[in-house]
Amino acid sequence: MVLVALLLYVGGAAAQQLGADTEDYRRSSLYSLLIAHPEFRYGKEIAEVFNSIPIPEKFNDHNLNRRVLNSLVYNKKAKDEPTYISDFLYKNAIARRLVAKWYNREKASGAFDMELISERGYYDASFRDIELSKQDIRGLARLADAGEELIQNTFVLVNDIYYVDKELQADKWGVALEVLGILLDAATGSESGLQNVGNFVKQIEGFRVIVVSHLYRLNFTEDVMWNFYENYYYDAQSVDSAKREAFDKSMDLFTLEYIDSQVVASGKTSIEGVNTDTPEQMIRKVCTRAIDKSIVQLQRKNEVFRVKTPLHSVEPTITAKIGLKEGIDENSRFEVLLPNEVDGRTKYERMGVIRPVRGMIWDNRYMAIEEKAENATLDATTFEVVSGCKGIVEGMLIREIF
Repeated sequence: MVLVALLLYVGGAAAQQLGADTEDYRRSSLYSLLIAHPEFRYGKEIAEVFNSIPIPEKFNDHNLNRRVLNSLVYNKKAKDEPTYISDFLYKNAIARRLVAKWYNREKASGAFDMELISERGYYDASFRDIELSKQDIRGLARLADAGEELIQNTFVLVNDIYYVDKELQADKWGVALEVLGILLDAATGSESGLQNVGNFVKQIEGFRVIVVSHLYRLNFTEDVMWNFYENYYYDAQSVDSAKREAFDKSMDLFTLEYIDSQVVASGKTSIEGVNTDTPEQMIRKVCTRAIDKSIVQLQRKNEVFRVKTPLHSVEPTITAKIGLKEGIDENSRFEVLLPNEVDGRTKYERMGVIRPVRGMIWDNRYMAIEEKAENATLDATTFEVVSGCKGIVEGMLIREIF
């Protein structure tokens, strides 16, 4: 017997009520960390503002308490950094801690519940206390769907952020340059990537940063999920000290899978809207936009990291609350998806394709309103139909096509 709490879908298999609140949909979840380099110029200031950088709205905030790490490489070569990050994540049981947060683990007793899963998955609260057996096929399918749609779409983003200035020599930025050169070489097969990047750093002007991001995904397959329910899960009414100890010592069941690394340069950022008496505001603005840019590139390269967004309206115009922050331009294309429940699992059917309307792309980048950027006062991006889309309604999900 597997004793778990479960909530059914609101409004059918989509776990949302189409045409109602378009913010009610299943988001991926993100834990964002910074590798701090206080020994570098502005390293301390970058670390201080990082905790105030918001998780993008299209993700659930799944941050753990610790978000800033000391340099993990020290005097070792930067090419080894992904190995050191993976080692840190394993030794600190980050995957297990992410699972514990999903199941709202109670500190004193170690008991779990389904409150957070039900909240993020939009399951019917009247089914929280149902007991499921392995003969309840529909119930098992819904549990597996929650694991696949919610928990497994939990990502860890580890960021290295380096300030660069035209007055600084490239050789003082060996860590950032080496990682950047390696990744560029891997992508292009070029042997001169590092030299080109060095020239770029020498020429760069103003306050800019390079962000090196490493992306991981929580492994929460059906096998892992059922192992968890059978060997570790208990609620507040059935406290089990043996299961508690077993969960606390588990190191190998819950793991993180390395997905990809990405390097971006922040580019020139307008000082408009920034209080020059508080340099932290400019640092936050530059770093926030650079991290958003890195996320966009990682999504373009890795389908598993791409997010779905609900249509905000379909009449009189088709709109969605995404924009420049998500990397949208006039060439972007999105598929419109209709979610359906098939044997308790969510499947998506393409209803058509839409594209942004020229001149109607929302500038939703961090502090765009303060710098009086064009289209910053819009509250959504307007789209037009490319194909299909007959019968689409507010709340249907869209996903970018690359």
